[in-house]
Order: sequence, then structure tokens, then C-alpha cells
Amino acid sequence: MSKKYMVTFLVVILIIMGIFYSLQTRQSASQAENQTVKVPIIMYHKITQDDAKLSDYAITPREFEEDLQYLKENGYHTVTMSQLIDFVNGDSVLPDNPIVLTFDDGYFSDYKYAFPLLKEYKMKAVFSIIGIITDEYTQEARQDILYPHILWPMVIEMVEDGHAELQNHGYDIHGQSGGARGAKQRRGESDEEYKVRLSADLNLFQAKALEVTGIMPTTFTYPFGAYSQSSDDILRSLGFSASLTCNEKINKLTVGDADCLFGLGRLIRPHGSSISAVLQKYD
Repeated sequence: MSKKYMVTFLVVILIIMGIFYSLQTRQSASQAENQTVKVPIIMYHKITQDDAKLSDYAITPREFEEDLQYLKENGYHTVTMSQLIDFVNGDSVLPDNPIVLTFDDGYFSDYKYAFPLLKEYKMKAVFSIIGIITDEYTQEARQDILYPHILWPMVIEMVEDGHAELQNHGYDIHGQSGGARGAKQRRGESDEEYKVRLSADLNLFQAKALEVTGIMPTTFTYPFGAYSQSSDDILRSLGFSASLTCNEKINKLTVGDADCLFGLGRLIRPHGSSISAVLQKYD
């Protein structure tokens, strides 16, 4: 075969391969756009060894370790909110049996108990902390186990280690007076007043998180699970990609459907139960 025919033959082969690859890519993209994955999100608050403080929102270190053991033995893979967002945006895929572990409020037990166990079991969790409390406690530089909230240096250590993701739980809306309950609109408050108030608080947290950790949170976790009809729209206008509630349900995330990331439900993991019982209840 002459050199001329050889070149022509190779060109034809390359064109055929290009067409085949293009068809395969389009088919894969089409399948990805329609892909839906079920993702349970577990809600924790505090871990304690004080029996008097155990409740629906406080479990023992042993109970949390048993949860991690169960997840490992049953093929679950812990993922972060950023991974969920990337999946819905079509930028990445999720592992088999994805699950999100979340901790609210930023208690010191996150660092004392949860963080070491996450490292030991090579798992991840999402920590939504209260900005003003973390600021105040960091200024006082208290670190003993009786002290209830986490410090910014601990947050930095956890995030940089790769086993923790920081998210927004409000700067001071937990402690606001005047009839406010978390991020919920106050009675008699106009829509514009509500937007200004909520935006100011959340932006303050965003700025602080970026300043201290270099990371801009992508998700807002509603304090007390309280929100109003326009809450998620305000979050979108501020650049958030997702929101977490206290509504107990299993989430269905679909590639290409950005709205499915807002109002995500979470399953409470109470003391005296187990993560397997919680998951089976809502399966």
C-alpha cells in the first residue's frame, strides 16, 4: 500500500472513531442527565459521655462509632455537600450507596469525638457551625471538654485534614430576639425586611468563613429546621447551591435538576437507637 493510500486510510479510521466517540459521549451525557440517586442525610448534634445529657440530639461516642462501623460493613460511602452539588451539576459521579453525615451547631464534641473517629474510619462529615459563638469562644481560647463549642483553629484543622466540610448555620440568627425563630420570617416582617435581615446574617458568616478558612460555604443548614416560603429563593440570590432542613425523608437527587438540592431532608439519629434502624425506617 502506497504512502498516499495509507494516510487516506488512517484519516478515514480516525473520522470513524471520532463519530463513534461523539455518539457514545452524547449517549452517556443523555443517561447522566436522567440519573437519579437516593441519598440519606443523617443529622447529629452533640456527642457526650454524660448520661444525663443523652437525648434525641445527643449520643455517646460509642454509638457514633457503631454507626461508622455499620456504614463501613454495609458498603456505604460518606460524601459531602460539595460532592452532591457536583453530581447534580454533572461535574462528577457519586460512589455507590452515598450517605451524608451532618453535625449542627459546632459543639466542641465535634472535634473531641467525631473528628478522630472520622479519621480512623476514613469517612467524612459536614459541620454547620454558629458563627458568632465560634467567634466568641475562639477569642476566649478555651479548649477543655466541658466547654461546649468549637474554636476556629479546630475547624481549620478538621477541614484541612479532609474529613470535614464546613457549612453555614447562620452567624447570629440562633440568638436573635424579636419573635425570630432561626431563618424563619418574623410575623409582621415585610418580604424585603426579611430578605435584608437574613441576607445580612448569612453574608456575615460567609465572609468570616472565607476569611478564616479560605473556603466559601455552599450550603445553608436551617437552624431548628425553620424556614419560610421565600427562604430558598433568598439563598439562591446569595449564591448558595443547597439547603438542609430537619424534614425527615430520603432525598432523590437528579443530574441537571438544581432545585432538588434545596430543602433536603435529614434523618435524626437519636440516643438508644442505631443508624441501621434509622435507615430501615425510611427505606
